[in-house]
Amino acid sequence: MKPVIAITACAEDDLSSRLNAAYSKSILEAGGIPIIVPFGVDEDVSQVLSIADGLLLSGGHDVHPFYFGAEPSPKLGQIYPERDMVELALTNRAIEREMPIFGICRGIQLLNVALGGTLYQDIDSEVQSNKLLKHAQQAARGVATHYVNIDEGNLLMKIIEQKQLAVNSYHHQAINVLAESLNVVATSSDGIIEAVAHEALPFCLGVQWHPEELAIAGNEAAKQLFKAFVEASKAYKTK
Repeated sequence: MKPVIAITACAEDDLSSRLNAAYSKSILEAGGIPIIVPFGVDEDVSQVLSIADGLLLSGGHDVHPFYFGAEPSPKLGQIYPERDMVELALTNRAIEREMPIFGICRGIQLLNVALGGTLYQDIDSEVQSNKLLKHAQQAARGVATHYVNIDEGNLLMKIIEQKQLAVNSYHHQAINVLAESLNVVATSSDGIIEAVAHEALPFCLGVQWHPEELAIAGNEAAKQLFKAFVEASKAYKTK
């Protein structure tokens, strides 16, 4: 049987649940069955995850700074505390279950916050570098615009088998202080953390780019990420 992948929803102003089709398409093409988790189920995440085999933390709006011990920067974007609450609850419960987790863009940030790390609320105004890259690209979503450098000996390298990868980029927040249980596995040339892994868990990976958009555009490395996640979820299902 195919593994079921719970995907967190993006929020609209009326708290309607929405999901970019690229996420579900990428999961379907990798051999999984996607389901969308709406807001308001934070007290019932154990029951929600009882019917899932993997958790995908999708991209979207900013994480509320209260959740990482900060007050709002003038550059903070739109926040939805209702989304933060359900995603933090899902993430913590999935970690307890050792369920496969794949965090994308906001998802890597949420994973870091759930485990005790902090974020830059706005890269351009908070990171001091004369080599800072453009992390909020204006190119089409399936176009790669900068490189990430992948370290040796980690989950991401095992999947990608490349030391450098061209990626797309649609974010203005990023990991600042890394959670103690996470390891940095990829960075961009300006030092921004681009991927992390929780090596004590069977599969827990976060990436700052949007592989779902690259995957549906035919990028093989992006497809391999989803295939590895779905395969890990399948193994979890049969435990």
